[in-house]
Amino acid sequence: MGLDCRMPESKSGRKAEGARRPLERVIRIHEMVNRGNFPNCNSIAKELEVNRKTIQRDITFMRDELDLPLEYNDQQHGYFYTRPVNQFPLLKTTAEDLVAIILARNALDPLRGSAMEATLRSGFQRLQASMKEQVTIPWSDIDQAFSVKSTGLTERDVFLFNRLAQSVLESRELTFEYRKLNADESMKRRLQPYHLAEIDGGWYMIGFDLERQARRTFAVQRMKGVQVTKRKFIRSRDFKLEDHFAGSFGVWSGDENTEGAYEVKIRFTGFAARVVAERRWHPSQEITMLNESGSEIELTLQLKALQDISRWILGFGSQAEVLAPDMLRKEIAEELAASAAKYSEDGSL
Repeated sequence: MGLDCRMPESKSGRKAEGARRPLERVIRIHEMVNRGNFPNCNSIAKELEVNRKTIQRDITFMRDELDLPLEYNDQQHGYFYTRPVNQFPLLKTTAEDLVAIILARNALDPLRGSAMEATLRSGFQRLQASMKEQVTIPWSDIDQAFSVKSTGLTERDVFLFNRLAQSVLESRELTFEYRKLNADESMKRRLQPYHLAEIDGGWYMIGFDLERQARRTFAVQRMKGVQVTKRKFIRSRDFKLEDHFAGSFGVWSGDENTEGAYEVKIRFTGFAARVVAERRWHPSQEITMLNESGSEIELTLQLKALQDISRWILGFGSQAEVLAPDMLRKEIAEELAASAAKYSEDGSL
């Protein structure tokens, strides 16, 4: 049975509210099933705002035409995959495709603001939708896309990125040398790569560290001697990018097994109070206004790691004061004292 490509029409001749293109529906169903929550026709139809028979036709198409291992579980009352499906069949992307896309994006800066902008935005959004389970590139906002890495990629960058993309897309283990920021020497690492993400202009590889038996994030620029092995692995269904970074303020995600490790409280004054209050910095944030003018606020966050928040706080100087936890307050105080000492003639304040 083929896919029903007809779109419901309203009396005015326009597409009815909630109607979705058939391919978009099938991709969404694939994502819902791949999460392992056992969706059924009723729950899918409600989520996608279409009727149940449409979903039944889509399910049949996915199983018979796309050869997806889709089965119904009588105990869970929903659909599931009988084997891991890392990529949607119609949208498989190769490592070479990703490298070409990155190079093309970096070459398109002169077109910013031109009539091509809408076309490029639409294309970037489709590409992002097809790869979001494995690769994150901030293309939803065209300005952000064009502002990243404006100096372009070096030949070494392209070679390395090609290998990393291949390992993610083909679910192959990686070996490489890696030196932490606070380490003097590099160490051999073996990784099952889950996701390649561009965050704040830098590339990061997220995966399962086989030596440490835990999920870790690696800065691509510090990965040396990268080799893609022949060993394949099954990507964990439990991994979701939003969950991985749920307790982080940036790249540092902390221990995946730790829940709500730190309650961070910061008092901001002056312009810093207004800047902080204007934005959503983290999903857990709560802002309390301490005066009517908004020149003094208290920010509360639930984090698993403190490295990124430390640097952010220091950027506000004297207009930010850590109230909790004590270890973060002490760390900021020591860093500010050491910095102030560099500006005094005799090393004392």
